[in-house]
Amino acid sequence: MKLILLLITLFYSSISFSQDYYEYYEGINQAKISLIEDKLEQSLNHYHRTFEQFDFVFARDCFNALEVASKVGNQNQADYFLRRCLKQGIELSFLERYSLLTALKATPFWTKILSDKDSLRQIYLQNVNWELRKEVIEMFTEDQEIRDLADKNRFNIFKKKKLSQQFIEIDRKLVQRLIQITEEYGFPGEKLIGIDHHTMHPKIETKNLTAGMPIVILIHNYSQPNQSFNSIFIDEIVKGNLFNAHFATIADFQYTFGNEENNEHLCHSKMFRPELADEIINENREQIKLLSISNTWSLNRKKTITPKYYLY
Repeated sequence: MKLILLLITLFYSSISFSQDYYEYYEGINQAKISLIEDKLEQSLNHYHRTFEQFDFVFARDCFNALEVASKVGNQNQADYFLRRCLKQGIELSFLERYSLLTALKATPFWTKILSDKDSLRQIYLQNVNWELRKEVIEMFTEDQEIRDLADKNRFNIFKKKKLSQQFIEIDRKLVQRLIQITEEYGFPGEKLIGIDHHTMHPKIETKNLTAGMPIVILIHNYSQPNQSFNSIFIDEIVKGNLFNAHFATIADFQYTFGNEENNEHLCHSKMFRPELADEIINENREQIKLLSISNTWSLNRKKTITPKYYLY
């Protein structure tokens, strides 16, 4: 019996390990393109098909899919996506602030949701590495404290230079630790440490529905020339450990503020007004399965879903 259980565990582990998150993003992109084309039912089908193929899905995508199901009025799908939201760490109390659950509450699905919400929450809690989450919060807090101190003394010519150097040294140390964690566990993104919550730090907003703390540290580090770890980070996108738009943001800071010989033309947006043709930027976006600039603009204008931000 123990041998059978071991084989089953190994089987599912191999499935999880082999999951290619570029395929995940392809599915999510198809759902978004359907929204651009006003094909909401088709979008729901793409979301559902993609979610069924992956054990871990990003909380923001769950929320967006629930938004679409609510707009369509498909309560079967709303129930499904709500359950995925809860399994990915989005609290029911947070979702109830929005009108997207109003129709679902009038159906028999709601009673079952209330009965199952704690067990669905438990799935999320068991999948988070809480020891690493605690460490990342401490790292983020250290990053914010030196940043606030440097900002407070930005006009103090006696302290400014010293604090600026401390800021650089601390973030370099924090980034080295992020790389150590990545090499041992995988990048500490949402899949590993769950989504940020406002109770974790005063500067964190729950509504972002993402793991943004490591990204802020990296952005601060790459606001000046520093060693690139893009080859490591790109591998983490494939594994689902690093959100592709997060990598794009990090890479864009490196492209803009890093050493020219290290930027590798890895620019994915017009955030810093790069002197690059849209064609090159879109090629870079395609490499990590981001929607093109034009499709991202079109999706933004539709306002059917509310992602954390649009990168274009």
